[in-house]
Amino acid sequence: MPRLDGLQATRQIRDFEVEEHLPPSTIITLSGLASATVQQEALESGVDLFLTKPVKLQEISQILKSKGLM
Repeated sequence: MPRLDGLQATRQIRDFEVEEHLPPSTIITLSGLASATVQQEALESGVDLFLTKPVKLQEISQILKSKGLM
């Protein structure tokens, strides 16, 4: 079992960015859970984009390019 789940990790990253006066990094969640509740929790934790599996590599590539990350 991991020490943190993705939402907890996202919250810690966002808190660290604020404390250290860092620009926010882009956080993309990839999940097999597609419920509106799960998506809302992810976005409220600070996630920028929520993707539901399965995701095609081409789709991820396009998203990264559109965000200037590739």
